[in-house]
Amino acid sequence: MFARVRWHLVGWNFLVLALILSLIGGSIYVSLSRSLMMTIDTTLIHRSEEARGRMGGRGGPPITDDGYRGGDFTLVLGRGGDVLFNPQQVDPATLHLPTTTDNTPRFVTTTLSGNGPVRLYLRPLPVPAPSGTPFGTRGSAESGGTLVIGESLTTTQQTLHHLLVVLLVSGIAAILLALGGAWFLAGRALVPIQQSFARQREFVADAAHELRTPLTVLRSATDLLSQHLDEPLATNAALLDDVRQEIAWMQRLTDELLTVARGDGGALDLATGEVDLPLLIAAMVARVTPLARRHALELTFACAEPSLPVEADPDRIEQILRIVLDNAIRHTPAGGTITVHLARQGREAVLAVRDTGEGIAPEHLPRIFDRFYRADSARGRAEGNTGLGLAIARTLVEAHGGTIRLTSTPGAGTTVTIRLPAPLIHAPAVTAEQTEERAVSPQGSKV
Repeated sequence: MFARVRWHLVGWNFLVLALILSLIGGSIYVSLSRSLMMTIDTTLIHRSEEARGRMGGRGGPPITDDGYRGGDFTLVLGRGGDVLFNPQQVDPATLHLPTTTDNTPRFVTTTLSGNGPVRLYLRPLPVPAPSGTPFGTRGSAESGGTLVIGESLTTTQQTLHHLLVVLLVSGIAAILLALGGAWFLAGRALVPIQQSFARQREFVADAAHELRTPLTVLRSATDLLSQHLDEPLATNAALLDDVRQEIAWMQRLTDELLTVARGDGGALDLATGEVDLPLLIAAMVARVTPLARRHALELTFACAEPSLPVEADPDRIEQILRIVLDNAIRHTPAGGTITVHLARQGREAVLAVRDTGEGIAPEHLPRIFDRFYRADSARGRAEGNTGLGLAIARTLVEAHGGTIRLTSTPGAGTTVTIRLPAPLIHAPAVTAEQTEERAVSPQGSKV
């Protein structure tokens, strides 16, 4: 599938590039052709002025009478078309001159037998040429005669031909190089798409795997219930409890999948408003404290700021903190401590959650925020862990324009650091070193 897409991309690149090169090459060719023709026309006008000057007795460079050998030539025709002056011995019959009698100067492109294409400038002669001028070898020019100044176009056409060859060769070379570049760039462009597709396929496979177990339990329970339809429900209370638990598990899983999907599609709704983080986090920690005590853990919250307002969705912030605290509680042995620290750093609010738990091995850290990834898969579903918690936390943090980072040392604990933009902060900020120091050794009240 991706090979076909890659060829389609290369094909479109080829068509677009060929069109662009054709337009550029055609523009260059037409522009140079017109420029050369305008130069020739200007030269012909200038030479006609010189010829008129010689006809009026004002002198000028002599016109050689050694036959036409290419290049330019001068010809004077009478009113009836007879030749009055022809020093280069050009055959007028091969020029195919127009027969119109208007007195307007004009340019004509025609061919000269044996000499190729020529450019002519036809200029009427309104007065007779005085006798004794260089044109008087056969008498004076009649009134209404025509002065013909010609220039061979052979050199010009050769130049344009060479230009055309150069444009074609360079265009073909550029297209071939561009095809190679397009193939390479198309491959590079498809890499993130392939990764996204593989990630989506893995996500669907993981979701199907997670749903398979509760669906199997539900089917088995309903099969057993169907075999005991004549019995009272009280006798099958255990089966009903299993059904309720699996339904609750599936509901939680589908809610989390929906959150992740909305985050990927940029459709995650945030009901943002001004939130005072110390008050919100303190309330959240107070609600989680009974759970920590049941696990024989000490949970504390420290914040040196009396007020730290941010623009955020309070429900989503609570969801982020609940995910992080739930992970900390599940992975910290009895007698350990969990510290929540909030500080201000520049234009950011920095929230650090540190536990003294078992820590995470270095090989698991790069994938710790991946969906359905569990460092200890054996403890996942048994503890109600779907493997989506940290992925959802990252999605929600990034939806607020923040970042989340996790550092851990096996046997020494884990620290999750969340940074949120805080445009409502106006007080001076603490340094990064002070923030990290407080995250490691907080000085605050126990909740």
